[in-house]
Amino acid sequence: MGRHFLLPSINTDPTSPRLAPEPTRPDSAAELPSPFGNLDGLDLDDFREAAYEIFFTACRSSPGFGGRSVLTYHNPSDSGGGDGYGSAPGSPVKPPGVGMAVTSRVKMALGLKMLRRSPSSRRTSSCGSNPSSPSGSGSGSSPRVGFTVPHAGRMRRPLTSAEIMRQQMRVTEQSDNRLRKTLMRTLVGQMGRRAETIILPLELLRHLKPSEFNDPHEYHLWQKRQLKIIEAGLLLHPSIPLEKSDTFAAKLRDIIDSSETKVIDTGKTSPTMRTLCNCIVSLAWRSPDGGTTDICHWADGYPLNVHIYTALLSSVFDLKDETLVLDEIDELIELMKKTWSMLGINRSMHNLCFTWVLFEQYVLTRQVEPDLLGASFAMLTEVASDAKKVDRDPIYLKMLGCCLSAIKKWCEKRLLDYHGNFNRGNIGIMENMLPLLFSATKILEEDVPCYVTSSQEKGEAVVDEHSTGNRVDHYIRSSLRNAFAKMLEDQNVNGTTKYTEAQEVSEVLIKLARKTEELGIKEKDIFSPVLKKWHPIAAGVAAVTLHTCYGTLLKQYLTGKSSILNETVLVLQRAGKLEKALVQLVVEDSVECEDGGKTIVREMVPYEVESFIARLLKQWIQERLQKGKEYLLRAKQTEVSFVT
Repeated sequence: MGRHFLLPSINTDPTSPRLAPEPTRPDSAAELPSPFGNLDGLDLDDFREAAYEIFFTACRSSPGFGGRSVLTYHNPSDSGGGDGYGSAPGSPVKPPGVGMAVTSRVKMALGLKMLRRSPSSRRTSSCGSNPSSPSGSGSGSSPRVGFTVPHAGRMRRPLTSAEIMRQQMRVTEQSDNRLRKTLMRTLVGQMGRRAETIILPLELLRHLKPSEFNDPHEYHLWQKRQLKIIEAGLLLHPSIPLEKSDTFAAKLRDIIDSSETKVIDTGKTSPTMRTLCNCIVSLAWRSPDGGTTDICHWADGYPLNVHIYTALLSSVFDLKDETLVLDEIDELIELMKKTWSMLGINRSMHNLCFTWVLFEQYVLTRQVEPDLLGASFAMLTEVASDAKKVDRDPIYLKMLGCCLSAIKKWCEKRLLDYHGNFNRGNIGIMENMLPLLFSATKILEEDVPCYVTSSQEKGEAVVDEHSTGNRVDHYIRSSLRNAFAKMLEDQNVNGTTKYTEAQEVSEVLIKLARKTEELGIKEKDIFSPVLKKWHPIAAGVAAVTLHTCYGTLLKQYLTGKSSILNETVLVLQRAGKLEKALVQLVVEDSVECEDGGKTIVREMVPYEVESFIARLLKQWIQERLQKGKEYLLRAKQTEVSFVT
């Protein structure tokens, strides 16, 4: 029977398990959960609809939203002049002959490309009036916004900001009309009423009836969404803490619970509706000091306000290609700022939310647009400036820690196995990811109190977070260990694999030595030029890691070897060749180091191939001499026996 050889797998660093390359999944949100947590009973669609309702309410007096001062538009391309790009939606009319191309300062600052689409891609039809104005529709109470192809003879015009936002937020015309009706009924005789004094879900519940929906089930779902928003804003996450003994809160909670199984009667004579109104008004008009206040608080509690605002910010991505940002982003963001007073958002929170939305969109669109990653990094510079302010709000600090920790965790997961996640074709993404990661980490370390690293949370060995070079060192070692472990898997080498012949295991080790050398060359050619910006001897660290990985395998193979075999010599000779190649890689990479690379070279425990071969050869010679003596002694004994 042949001898059995057991090849154990290399034990990679327990603090950085191998992260196999993940296939692209349609549901990319699973790998990047929201840093702001989840709200039970509310999903992204709910936040998006609530965001549109708040946005439209806050902007109702702006041009294009049904206000009196609706702007008119003149498109040079319709009259045969101009550059053919049309005017920016919501911008004042320009005289004929003036260039109408959209130029976005925001996109320029973020390094994003302009779309430069023709005006016809963002046009609707009209009959000489603005359909977003109440007077522009066939019904005075139900203005309609058209998105049909213009009929012959009708004048085409660019979409207003209101129409763009309705498209972008996927709001149906029916929902939009219901919202407009509610605001018209609410604001009768008080058109100058401020948006932050309107408890919008309550007004919607009061003014909209089941008959205005397609069926009772649709109305029940809509009613439950409005009540869930109220519950989140007034009971679960109020901006002003509730007292446990608050009777209004208890009554409101009972009404919301009962709505799960049946529709609440919202008629004017309904006792339930009167109780609901009293509870909501009493809770929303509280003030922190118990005094009077001129604004109501129903949507400005964290994290409800952030979920709604990020849903609003997400509307800036083009529906035709969600990796692109609309050219109209400047004006849309200016309009979004009108919601800040209702949502309790300030500029610092806006910058942080926008950073997250850009980064999240990069992940959700399967990481195909590096410009989104670059835009996230550009916004992070604004966040870094905000984080240094002395008057930071505790809620903002909580948001900052959660958001940047999520970005850091996602980036590190890929960098700890960059061989499995990047290649020559997308190395630019890795190059953009590193500064984003280090910037986020720096903010966390310097500006977020009580920041705890993920390693500390798990009780693992802590990488020196204060040194960028040390973190890159950690990524290199982890990724190379993972890549080496992947090679073992590809060769079907694991702790239970048995090879019945010495030649079989020798062939595997020789092949692994060749692939290890190729991996070192790949590291030097593709990854080291990027990593060297952050670590002076990136290739050297990679070479040392590979040397250690193969050396561990070689040591396990040679353990217990008591006789020299041709296969063993071949393995040792190939290991020696690998060692020389890796040492040369370290030497070349350490030319500019102060110590000439002596420190990193000391980590390379020599394979001692020559001495091992000499030791085996000496042992083999001694065994042969001993056998020769035995044969000689046996021959003499035989001769003596024969003579006698």
